[in-house]
Amino acid sequence: MPSRNTQIVFGLMAIAWVVIIIRAYSNVKSADDFVVTVTQEEVQEFARAQLNAAQTRSFAEDIELCGIIFEESGGTLGATPLRNGDEASCGVRYFDEPGMRPVASFHTHSSYNEAYDSEVPSILDLQSDLASGMDGYVATPGGRFWHVDHRQPVATQVCGPACLNQDPNYKPCPGFAPDTRYTLPELTKRQTGGYKPC
Repeated sequence: MPSRNTQIVFGLMAIAWVVIIIRAYSNVKSADDFVVTVTQEEVQEFARAQLNAAQTRSFAEDIELCGIIFEESGGTLGATPLRNGDEASCGVRYFDEPGMRPVASFHTHSSYNEAYDSEVPSILDLQSDLASGMDGYVATPGGRFWHVDHRQPVATQVCGPACLNQDPNYKPCPGFAPDTRYTLPELTKRQTGGYKPC
């Protein structure tokens, strides 16, 4: 016959199991929980502020920084804590929180390095946004601000050099200046067509 201590332990385990089941069930969202009320313009301005604030640290540490913008159930926008990437990538971690709807990803492009074509979103940036089903926003060392529409996918420059904080070491490359819009095939052509540093 089990001892009293054993019965108490089993009782506590049963309670913990019930709590886990209740929490898991409460995380299941109804269709109403997924209705986004913020506009794309509001998300874009929020992303711009997040990226502008992240630029200085991104340059100083020579890393990409990334996060996810979400709408809370009350209709306000928030962002996950910044995640550290490396010099040329940053893995945004998807989350599933009750009462919060992810609406966009955002990331910096690290510090200026003439070896990288970092003044435009990368092919992987467009592919990742397409796969995630979320728009993306990108800040470059030159201070450009890009929006990636995941439905196309297409990258559009929202504003040009120095519209966000700019890396003090940034040097423009007039011979390889970016266009203001890229489809995935156009970006692939640019980035696989023999990019040469200025």
